[in-house]
Amino acid sequence: MKYKISHAALFFGAALCSQTVLSQQNGLEEVIVTAEKRATNVQDTPVAVSVFTGEELNRALISKSLDLQFNVPNMLMSKGNFSGSQISIRGIGNLAVGSASDSGTGNHFDGVYLNNGRIFEMEFYDAERIEVLRGPQGTLYGRNTTAGVINFITKKPEDEFGGFIDVEAGNYDYWKVKGAINIPLSDSFAQRFSMFYTEREGYVDNEFDGNTIDGRDMYSLRSGTRWSNDTTDATLTINYFNEDSSRMRGSNQGCLRDPAGIIGCMPTALADESTNSAATATGFLINTFVQPNYPGQPFPADDFLNSPKSSDPRKQFLDFTPTYEVEDTIVAFEVNHEFGDYSVTALSGYHKSDYDALNDYDFTVASGIWPVEVTMQASTAGQITVDRLYNVDRSTTSPEQWSQELRLASDLEGDWNFMVGGFYLNYESDDQYYIYSSALELAGQQPGLTATAPEYRLYLNETKPYELETYAAFGELYWQAADDIEVTLGLRYTQEKKSASQRTIYLGFLDNPDAENGGYSDFDGKWDEPTGKINVSWNATDNIMAYATLSRSYKSGGFNPISSESPLLDPAVGGNPDLAEFDPEYINALELGLKSRFFSNTLQANMTYFYYDYDGLQVGEITNQTAVNSNYNATIQGFEGEFIWVPDEHWRFTTNLAWLDSELDSAESVDPANINLLGTVENIITTPFNNEYIGPDCPSGTPPCPGLPVSVKGNSLPNAPDFSVNLGVGYTWFLQNGMEIIAATNYYWQDDFYTRIFNAPNDKVDAWEVWNATVTLYSTDKSWLVELWGLNLNDDDHVTGQYLGDQNVGLATNQFLLEPRTYGVSLRYNF
Repeated sequence: MKYKISHAALFFGAALCSQTVLSQQNGLEEVIVTAEKRATNVQDTPVAVSVFTGEELNRALISKSLDLQFNVPNMLMSKGNFSGSQISIRGIGNLAVGSASDSGTGNHFDGVYLNNGRIFEMEFYDAERIEVLRGPQGTLYGRNTTAGVINFITKKPEDEFGGFIDVEAGNYDYWKVKGAINIPLSDSFAQRFSMFYTEREGYVDNEFDGNTIDGRDMYSLRSGTRWSNDTTDATLTINYFNEDSSRMRGSNQGCLRDPAGIIGCMPTALADESTNSAATATGFLINTFVQPNYPGQPFPADDFLNSPKSSDPRKQFLDFTPTYEVEDTIVAFEVNHEFGDYSVTALSGYHKSDYDALNDYDFTVASGIWPVEVTMQASTAGQITVDRLYNVDRSTTSPEQWSQELRLASDLEGDWNFMVGGFYLNYESDDQYYIYSSALELAGQQPGLTATAPEYRLYLNETKPYELETYAAFGELYWQAADDIEVTLGLRYTQEKKSASQRTIYLGFLDNPDAENGGYSDFDGKWDEPTGKINVSWNATDNIMAYATLSRSYKSGGFNPISSESPLLDPAVGGNPDLAEFDPEYINALELGLKSRFFSNTLQANMTYFYYDYDGLQVGEITNQTAVNSNYNATIQGFEGEFIWVPDEHWRFTTNLAWLDSELDSAESVDPANINLLGTVENIITTPFNNEYIGPDCPSGTPPCPGLPVSVKGNSLPNAPDFSVNLGVGYTWFLQNGMEIIAATNYYWQDDFYTRIFNAPNDKVDAWEVWNATVTLYSTDKSWLVELWGLNLNDDDHVTGQYLGDQNVGLATNQFLLEPRTYGVSLRYNF
């Protein structure tokens, strides 16, 4: 799979610029959207929404959600550290960790809310349109939409025979084929089948074994069946997705090595160095439990001391080839029925997924040779025998959900109309995170840990099962207060129940898997909250609409993926039982918007200002061998400007500007990477689970303590660049034979940003820019096209996100990268 990040901007501009297409009369056509769950013109919809029609997606070849971030203002997306992705809209995403944490962005497939969809991998093929709603959507949409909504709407079966086939090829031995066929079966029935299949070699060379990794092998099949008459329209969509790739869950690992072996990686910067393994959990195990039983046979003080490390993130030294396996099925069944001045919509959804991925846990090959050999379980690869440190991590999840939504809407002739509805979701998932390690295996064999059975010589954080049940009732009232003024009042009441059986196996330190209950502890919680909005829109002229919205949105709390035996919960050793749970998030938002067109419909200028009062931002940290989520308050404000100018039939200019100002309110927390606030190892000791501070100024008065708290007041939110800009220009040549050639280029620049609330030097992602270009030849009747494209022409390795590990990995930082320079050709035929 290949990032087609620029094509929409190249042809149609950035963000809202991509909502419209150039008509033959040299004007901007209208686009109909369902952002408010009713069909409206996008320029008359008082919501900040970016829309990419199916035609634009097909010609521009935007293939997946990662491609959207350069075309939607104030949107940032990256691979996440575990099994999902990190989507941030206007600085809001999901910074919490664990099964009970939720994304702030509602991901929808044909309107069906997906609590744990594979949106990171899924392709946008054969789409009717993609809608991205920016800002809280606390009334009409699913659940937990504090950031916004992404809705992938598939192409529906039609009453005419037709279809298309696309073939693409490029560097890295990339190729893809996708297509669709539409078959009318009768006056009322139609069937549509679509698919895609893609392969490519990896972008990363494993210098250790000579293999190329981070490749792709994936496909999807879709069936759409539609029945309709004058009053009823029913569509059943079934989507199946499969991936079996060498995709890396992380792209690179950064570390400025700690030579003292106390903390592993220094907090003052990131470098292309390996962690000092003496400061890791595996180093602790070897030194404490293994080395005393092998007198005269020294183990390496630092297993990674001479481990090779390249400054090129596309050249890695890994113990094995990663694996990434996904099976995903989505079923959406929507029925719309009209009777008189009313309509009823029933939307039923089902989603089931299985995900299993293996990665080299420490992103390097240990250079230190042990005096003994160890036979260990290497996850699904079976048993292997090694004479050095060898670490494997494995992440699995298997969610299954059912959902149902019912809506009743009016279309009365008077000044008042309404929409009321209900939503129900039942979700269940088994989630496991494993670490298989030769150090864990060898330590578990020693007399000091004789209680550790062979099958438990690993680290395993397990939730089995996690269950979510949520109900909601919602409604909106629409009042035409005057010919040019409409008022919308929205209200939603949500109730959620979450429960899980959790355990954490870490040799003999935490939960006992041989206990009567298997070491599981039960966690549960219940949250309910009303949310809503008030919106006033004013049509100043036929081409100028202004609006103001006050809204409140909400994301429920949860419980941490924590062991009941964790010292974090034990008051006897300074723990806090309240850390078992974290509180909900609330956003009170003000949004002011202007949508306009000028100069005979050739210039579009849309602008938005927003202000958020953010209460309870959920932030997760990996500490003491588990994740702990805490709550913070913040304020956010920003501006988004989206402009398209088509002065004549040849030229098209686009500009997309975004400004974001995010600021944490007064709060203190211990930075696990810098617990002494000095950026050094002074007064720090390594313990089995976490570093401790032994200086005289512990807040508790008596050392040791977890560290010295630091104020985060005034710090920026993670994943929230202050500025970004997207500039595009395209030119069309009309040939004498009726064919067309379009050449376009696009420039995107993004400001630097931080990936943690501490805004420390090792949290900073530098600003970066991307250039792209394309040339496309269209046939006279637009039945076929040939496109030459090039992306990331400077071939820069841009960081899209980071994740700081805990002391278990010596505070190393996992990094996620944009794809390198890619180029190729695309052929399309419509029939």
